[in-house]
Amino acid sequence: MTFVTERLAAFIGDLRYGDLPAEVVAKTERAILDTLASLLGGVPTDNARLSRLAARACFGGGHAAAWFAETDLHVLGGLFANCAAASSLDVDDGHCQAAGHPGAAIVPAVLSEAAILGSGGHEVLTATAIGYDVALRIAAARRFFDTMSFASGQWTGFGVAAAIGWLRGMRPDQLANAIAIAGAEAPQNLPQGDCQASSVKGSSPWSTVTAYFAVERAAAGMSGSIDMLDRAHAYDVAAITADLGSRWLVSETYLKPYAACRYTHPVIDAVLKLVADRRQDEPIDRVLVEIFPEARKLPNEHAPKSLEGAQFSVPFTAALAALRGAEAFRPLRPHSLLDQEVVALARKVEIRYPDDLAGIFPLRTPARVTMIVGGFERFCDVPRPLGDANNPMHQTAVEEKLHDLGRDLLSEADRERLIQSVALLRQGKTAPLLACLAAPAVAIGRAPLSYFASKSST
Repeated sequence: MTFVTERLAAFIGDLRYGDLPAEVVAKTERAILDTLASLLGGVPTDNARLSRLAARACFGGGHAAAWFAETDLHVLGGLFANCAAASSLDVDDGHCQAAGHPGAAIVPAVLSEAAILGSGGHEVLTATAIGYDVALRIAAARRFFDTMSFASGQWTGFGVAAAIGWLRGMRPDQLANAIAIAGAEAPQNLPQGDCQASSVKGSSPWSTVTAYFAVERAAAGMSGSIDMLDRAHAYDVAAITADLGSRWLVSETYLKPYAACRYTHPVIDAVLKLVADRRQDEPIDRVLVEIFPEARKLPNEHAPKSLEGAQFSVPFTAALAALRGAEAFRPLRPHSLLDQEVVALARKVEIRYPDDLAGIFPLRTPARVTMIVGGFERFCDVPRPLGDANNPMHQTAVEEKLHDLGRDLLSEADRERLIQSVALLRQGKTAPLLACLAAPAVAIGRAPLSYFASKSST
């Protein structure tokens, strides 16, 4: 009997850049660019700063970089720090069926390994596409149940192991064991509590580190439970390898224009439309949000004390969008937490979970918003938020996102250079991109919180 991990490994082992359809190459390039935009936005956050401190304390120094911040971390410390930065603002990409975020783990892992191996641009694109495909196929095939955690770290390691193993040219049997070990040792997150949002988020940083170890252990001859994905009670087993090689899940990912949980995005889209022609003196008397019932799991704080609390609050993000616009999420900054006008409006937001929106998640994340503005009722229905695979952000929008999120770290010329270096991957060139990542940031350097300190008092 050939197990699922073995079928995945056999497919990966034979894959070459020329086997990727042009659309898949384009979407993979876009995924890399979007993840780097998310990472730029995350570098100055408390979450990323503290992750860098922990990475140095646990792994020590070395020759790897926490991109745009520190250049002398151990390779595992650099991996952890970069994954943490990419996921810190919750503006990284995701996949609806997988109910989670692949890029913040896979892209830093591939680029880190490419720097060590001297891999070319075509290898980077291929490994990234492989990582997305393996991780998302497994995640999307899970049999969901009410009490489970949707933390991405439970499955991103499958893709990280596959991508790194492919870059190293591992044999299919080694690849199968690397994937299995990564899955067995991934963080088994419990569901989040109700009281507050957590800095741990989806645990992708630690999942990536364990996947790196998994590859090393498989290369040394250790074995994993290669039948772990052949459990019909846990997975739709046939779905994991269905259309392998003809359906690439990186092409189905969504991107996020706002630095907040995906659950809040249809609400933000609706609110922005409803206030588009609102006069400054028109009061907002009431906001009613109708959303899918899985949003009950969010803390939904009216006056969040942290960026994570803000990211995971439907009332706060709705109020912030209504009063401060989309730019308040590019990036979301600590001074917004102190905006008493926003907090007051957040307390006027009512959330309902109507029966007709049940059973839709994770395939779709819709919302409806009714708002009383100046005494008049306004209504907006958003079945698919901006960035959805069927309502996509295009290349220029992703480039604008990078410029917005990186403005306080890099000069305009350096941001443009970073964008162009990603495009050079298709020409087989990796050195320009790696040089951009290793260069010190203009504004941050080794003191990333100075930016936030100056902004939080305004």
